[in-house]
Amino acid sequence: MPEPECLLRGKQFQEIVREDFRKNNKDGLLTFEKVRKLSRKKTGRLDILVSELGDYVAVYEIKATDWDSIKPKNIKKNAWRHQNQLCKYVNTYIKENVDVCVGIIYAAPPKTPGLRETIETYLENYGAPAYWFNEINSN
Repeated sequence: MPEPECLLRGKQFQEIVREDFRKNNKDGLLTFEKVRKLSRKKTGRLDILVSELGDYVAVYEIKATDWDSIKPKNIKKNAWRHQNQLCKYVNTYIKENVDVCVGIIYAAPPKTPGLRETIETYLENYGAPAYWFNEINSN
């Protein structure tokens, strides 16, 4: 059974971001897909983990979400799922008394007026800032 288009797009974008991080990772602090125990029954793979930062780590999720194609009533539900996935990783580090810096990297901000602000504000309320890859790379 072929993989859904949205998953293929997500994997492609994830590899673009990872390659960019690899190019700029001169001191070897960056790892990918490190398996973390989320609970007694679940494990997960981090998209990006920056460790060796002293007393904290940085964890980023990579999402190729096309926010403009999502129905308005589902925007916050999708944003909640993204931050909740990140939160599960954060909780494992907190249990180990490690501070965590987090973020979600999206390909590009939505074009729909006001939608970017809605997403950013919603995620910031959960302590998970949104970063827009095309803007990071344009600097």
